[in-house]
Amino acid sequence: MAALKAHNPELSFWGLGGDHMEKEGLDGLYHVRDLSVTGFIEVLKHLSFFREVMNSVVEQCGTRKPDAAILLDYPGFNLRLGMKLKALKIPVYYYISPQVWAWKKGRVKTMRQFIKRIFVIFPFEEPFYKEHGIPVSFIGHPVVEKNFNLPERSLFFKQHGLDENRTLIALLPGSRRNEMERHAQPVLDAINLLNAQFPGLQFVMAGLTSLSESYYEPYASIENLQIIKDDPYPLIAHSDVAIVASGTATLETAFLGTPMVVIYKIAALSYLIGKLLVDIDHIAMPNLIVGERAVPELIQGDATGQKIFDAVTIVLTDETARTAMLSKLNTLKTALGEPGCAELIANQILSDLD
Repeated sequence: MAALKAHNPELSFWGLGGDHMEKEGLDGLYHVRDLSVTGFIEVLKHLSFFREVMNSVVEQCGTRKPDAAILLDYPGFNLRLGMKLKALKIPVYYYISPQVWAWKKGRVKTMRQFIKRIFVIFPFEEPFYKEHGIPVSFIGHPVVEKNFNLPERSLFFKQHGLDENRTLIALLPGSRRNEMERHAQPVLDAINLLNAQFPGLQFVMAGLTSLSESYYEPYASIENLQIIKDDPYPLIAHSDVAIVASGTATLETAFLGTPMVVIYKIAALSYLIGKLLVDIDHIAMPNLIVGERAVPELIQGDATGQKIFDAVTIVLTDETARTAMLSKLNTLKTALGEPGCAELIANQILSDLD
C-alpha cells in the first residue's frame, strides 16, 4: 500500500485487514482478527459469518467498482472471492501464495481462471506456477527488508528487568485465539519440566494487545515468566532458544538467528483431514526452504510438554546440535531474495493499470 501511494498519493484502499493496514489508510470492512480461524472444523463453526463477509465484499465491489483487487493468502475465502471478482471484470492480483503446492493442487485450475499475476515469496513457488500456466513473479520475502529495530542486548534486558547472565527462552504460542488455547497446556508442561531441570531460567512470551487478557491467564502462576506485547523481534533476537507455533514467526526466528522448537496443534478431525490432503515432508517454513529437518517439528500428538522439554534441552546442552541448527538456518537469508518486494509489486500493478 505504501509503495503504491508513493507513486500516486490519490490511490485509496478498502477491504479486509488489520491495524497496520488501517494505519496505512485502509477503509476496513472487517478486521482480520475476526477472520483468523484455523482448521476445517473451526471454519465450519463460523461459516455463516464468512458468508456475510463474502457477500459484503462482493456488494461493495459492485458499488465502488475498484480498479484492481489484491488478494492476500487466505485461500478458503480468497479463491471463491477471486471467481466472483472475475465475474465483475475486476483485475485480480494475488500476493502471498496459498500453499497449493502442498495440498489441494487441483485448486491451481481455479487460480488460473482469475489471477492476472501472482507474487510469490519463496523461490520454489515460481517454477510451480509457471508449470501450471499462471503469470508469476518471485519478488522475495518481506522479512529480508523488515526493520527489526533491535536494541542492544544489555538494553533489552535492562528495559524488561531481565538478567543477562541467565538463560532466556522465548515463547511464541501463536497469534490466533484457537492456537493459543491448544498450545497452552503443552507449553505450560514444558515450562514446569524446564524449571525443574534448569533452575534460573527466564521465560518471556510474545503477546498481542489484540488478544484478550484471558488468553494469558494460564501463565499467570509462572513466577519466572513475563509477557511483552507487540514487540516480538528483540525478544526473539536476544533469546537463547524459542518455542514457536508453526507460521510466519518461525521464518522470522530463523532470520534473526535464534534456535527454535516448532509446535502446532489443531482440532483432531482437522488434523486427520489435513494428513489425507497434505503432500509435504515438513510444515515449518524454515524446513521447507532448507529442504531438510533443520529445526524440530512437534506436531499434534507430538506437541507434548515432555517432547518440547526434550527438544529444548538438546539446544541448551548440546553445542554441536545447536551450531548445526544455526548453520542450516543461516542458508535461509540468501534463499529469500533481495529487498524491494513492495516496489516490484507496485510497479507491476501500476504498469498494468496504466
